[in-house]
Amino acid sequence: MLRFIDVTLRDGGHQNGFNWPFEFVERYLKSLSSFQEIDFVELGYWKQAGKYTGPFYSIDEKLLAMVCQTSRKKLSVMVDYHYCSHNVEDFPSIAKFPELQLIRVCLRKEDIARGCKFAAELKKYTDCQVSINFFNLTNYEEKDLLSACDAAAKANVDFMYFADTHGGLDLGDHLETFQRFTKQIKEAGITPGLHLHDHSGKAYFNYRNLEAAGFDATDVSLGGIGKGLGNLKLEHVFNLRGREHILDHLILDKELFRMPSGPYGVLTAREGITDHYAVEAERNGTKPSEFAKSLEKIKGFSKDNYDKKLLGGR
Repeated sequence: MLRFIDVTLRDGGHQNGFNWPFEFVERYLKSLSSFQEIDFVELGYWKQAGKYTGPFYSIDEKLLAMVCQTSRKKLSVMVDYHYCSHNVEDFPSIAKFPELQLIRVCLRKEDIARGCKFAAELKKYTDCQVSINFFNLTNYEEKDLLSACDAAAKANVDFMYFADTHGGLDLGDHLETFQRFTKQIKEAGITPGLHLHDHSGKAYFNYRNLEAAGFDATDVSLGGIGKGLGNLKLEHVFNLRGREHILDHLILDKELFRMPSGPYGVLTAREGITDHYAVEAERNGTKPSEFAKSLEKIKGFSKDNYDKKLLGGR
């Protein structure tokens, strides 16, 4: 049976600068209390800085304590190893925050060795469950996936996630590949998970293939709210009969759930390129046909890391 993490607040925060009103967070957590299928609710990022100024991008002890008092669900926070503190003493422990049960560490390809070592130290210090999340999945070669699995196994963490960051994965075309890797992950005693994006319209299709590929965990968000063109929709996955109240947020709080809806994401997904370029193209009013030509010059490091000079924005 699949395990689920709700990432509405964390991944959805990319659409509103992580400026979730606290009264909304309270109402949303209350709405989720009837979803027994959801194991964890991910709140945002722990003490990150630079990209966003909203409080849920830089959750601290005070904010976490406030949320813990209102939640009936187990909670999670995420950190990006590339930007976060590498001193484990800067992180919340389960002894001080019993509701915080999971910390997810997302890693870039160049940070895997050091990041996995850090994750092991973090698990020991905080006593929380720890997940290692490898993102930009579609730009990994099989040898990279093998190396990532080996490193995560040695870290003795609880979850190992791949993230289809650019939303271009077709799991049906790669079932055998992922069956091999999820088998390896499970043999190490780790739960394999896959974070899905819907840039190319394949999130639900990939969800239906998760168990066949050997995955035991995935993420959902209300309305699909998330980075770029969004995630696997909570309302597409769960039976809402008797729990239709969750959909009220999409009307009552519609200003918080706005997302780009243009055709650009399907092009970045096709090329395995970060959706930052799609968002910028929509903002500039670039014709999709012109945008497609611009993508041809985006190579290497710039595919996963947005370079504003490459689009020649207006």
